[in-house]
Amino acid sequence: MRMQRMASIYGGKRCLKIGAAGLLLGLLAGPPAQANESRAASLVVLPIKLLDTSGEPADQASQHARWLTGMAEGLATDLTHSGLYRATVISADQLRNICPSESVPCLLKFAQAQGADAIFIGVVHKSSTLIMQLWARLVDARTGRDIYTRDLNFRGDNDEAWRRAEIFLAGQIRDGMRKPR
Repeated sequence: MRMQRMASIYGGKRCLKIGAAGLLLGLLAGPPAQANESRAASLVVLPIKLLDTSGEPADQASQHARWLTGMAEGLATDLTHSGLYRATVISADQLRNICPSESVPCLLKFAQAQGADAIFIGVVHKSSTLIMQLWARLVDARTGRDIYTRDLNFRGDNDEAWRRAEIFLAGQIRDGMRKPR
């Protein structure tokens, strides 16, 4: 009805044909984002670990636990929104219950049981108040082979530094995985 009204206002049958062609092109242009998301590979994001050799006297365990969890959740969200992965974060408690030893065979079996195509493994090394290093790996859940590895440095041990490191890492993974091999 609306197309017919547009056709009478804007030039009859020609506009109707253009409108129909536009609708057809829109349908052929590609599936909606939800359909693309269902074709994305499944990723299990394991809890990110912290190695603190800074020797700082203040106990920052609760802050670091929050930042590590936030980094894992942010990474999963960003990679899912990119359409590259459907990412799920596994909590430290869940991992301890399923794979107490965290051995490679157990982690692979766990990821496969979750239907994961890949596993994210991350370790942050805090060597001082200002210097942090992040080792990140994506591993094929079937073979255990590295898909992607990255070693990043970031400065600071606060909300902003951790958030920026996560955003940068997500971009590095997204861009690195989309490049032809």
